Amino acid sequence: MEPNRDITVNALIETKYFVTCQNCKIPTKHHVITSAYEEGRAPMEEYGDWYYWTNKYEIIQCLGCETVSFRLEHANSEEYDHENGENSVNEQIYPRRSKETWPHKSFFNVPINLRRIYRETIDCYNNENFTLCGAGIRAMVEGLCQVNGIIDGQVEYKDKSGNTKTKKRKDLQGKINGLFEKGKLTKDNAEILHEHRFLGNEAIHELSCPPKEDLTLAIEIIENVFDTLFEIPNKASQLKFKRLAKKKS
Repeated sequence: MEPNRDITVNALIETKYFVTCQNCKIPTKHHVITSAYEEGRAPMEEYGDWYYWTNKYEIIQCLGCETVSFRLEHANSEEYDHENGENSVNEQIYPRRSKETWPHKSFFNVPINLRRIYRETIDCYNNENFTLCGAGIRAMVEGLCQVNGIIDGQVEYKDKSGNTKTKKRKDLQGKINGLFEKGKLTKDNAEILHEHRFLGNEAIHELSCPPKEDLTLAIEIIENVFDTLFEIPNKASQLKFKRLAKKKS
């Protein structure tokens, strides 16, 4: 026999839940603004019985900040608690969030490709895909060099006699030093990006899982570099334009 299912639309309008809000960062009251309720059953012929399930698909909105999310609530007969006479309910909220969820910061002046990699990296962090998050951080460092036209830089090395020398290199180490040489970064920020390079190397080449604490610090620093290189200069230009315009008037 084929599974049977019935779907009822918008029967759950104005139902309210306490859900952690992605924007408020705390549990807030949300109400349902659109919904579809699915109820179905399918035969389990080997047991001579039926498998029953219900799904609630809901667009919910925070009653505080009005942020919109998607909520799915699933229950089925196989997870029925016979002791309490209740179904075990599985709730999922999208985008995923918790008190530790990292918000996507708005960067209006960062090149679009870098913004895309940044968003994907934050998504990996929030979904605990830490190896891919480390790879994304390395990709952002590579992207910083590319958008600034940096193809190489001076790297120190030891010769056979143990003397310290420098030479141009086109690997990521050389490119990061090139950012400093071109005045795009301070020496301290360049050293910090080198740590990101090591973090990404371990994630990509050794398939290791970076510690969450290291990723947290790395993302904070990348965001600061974005502010320094792209956002603050643009804001400074706007202030200068307004000041000159006021003088002319």
